Amino acid sequence: MKNTRSWRRAAAVLLAAVVVLATMSARRAPRVTYGELRTGTYTYTGGVTDGRQNGFGICRYRNGNVYAGNWDMSYKHGIGRMEFADGTMQFGRWERGIFKEQRGSRFEAGEVVMGIDISRYQENIDWDDLYLKADAAGKSKGNGRYMQPVLFVFVKSTQGNSRLNPQFDRQFREAKKHGIVRGAYHYITENATGRQQAEYFIRHTPLEAGDLPPVLDLEIRREVMRRDHTRIMAIVREWLDVVEEHYGCKPIIYTYDYFYRDYLHGHGYDDYDFWIANYRQRPRFRHCEFWQFTDGGRAAGIAHDVDINLFLGGDYGDFRNYVRRNGIPNR
Repeated sequence: MKNTRSWRRAAAVLLAAVVVLATMSARRAPRVTYGELRTGTYTYTGGVTDGRQNGFGICRYRNGNVYAGNWDMSYKHGIGRMEFADGTMQFGRWERGIFKEQRGSRFEAGEVVMGIDISRYQENIDWDDLYLKADAAGKSKGNGRYMQPVLFVFVKSTQGNSRLNPQFDRQFREAKKHGIVRGAYHYITENATGRQQAEYFIRHTPLEAGDLPPVLDLEIRREVMRRDHTRIMAIVREWLDVVEEHYGCKPIIYTYDYFYRDYLHGHGYDDYDFWIANYRQRPRFRHCEFWQFTDGGRAAGIAHDVDINLFLGGDYGDFRNYVRRNGIPNR
């Protein structure tokens, strides 16, 4: 019985100590609010504590440089991306304002442009620490130890004329907040007209200047296409026309290699840009701008496999030019 009482007393003392330490820690933890800071050299938007950058934020310097990443009381600290005015980039980890090189890597951040596409299945994303896991050559297909930045994200918005991605608003907002170029896509079905589906997409998808063009996701089953090809393609054409009229730019078409060859090439769609899924080899045809090369990629900040895509038009400077030229215009 004595041993039991002693054990209970010791446990009570330990619990009290834990409570005291937790309370002290909570009191010491700096309160972070979302705000803006302006000086003669930069404009900062993001986490702020006591008038200093803290948490995640984007700092736009007067010299044209932009840093999007984590901060610790005015110091760049943690995962971040520095875009320099000359078009070069640093991406990786900072420690108290000092960039830590990725030793052993054989690639420069921004020389290839990779992104992800997400839907309701990516409900929980740690956007502050999001990056792709790559090998030493920069290839991001498995679970490498090097960091590649996520430079764009396509977010599913709608399907048919009645289904929404319940995570869309939050995912779309977080992409912009973290300085990632974003786009939105619609999964088209055979059960409603192209206009009905286009109007549903427009109603729920507030694309802004600087966003990627709207995307039509075309994955109708082969047996349906064989049975009802003419009607399906009329739905597709109507959606494309209505959406282009509304947003002021030509949509991108997402589909598979075989679908492009069988139903699109030579049938009046060759002036559209394409985003092609092919998990075996790089697609090689005109106007293929994005390549979804795996559905089994790994990214820090996402707990399960994710689709990874490559911009085929060049480096990050070329990508930004593509968005300015083909994306949502300033109107």
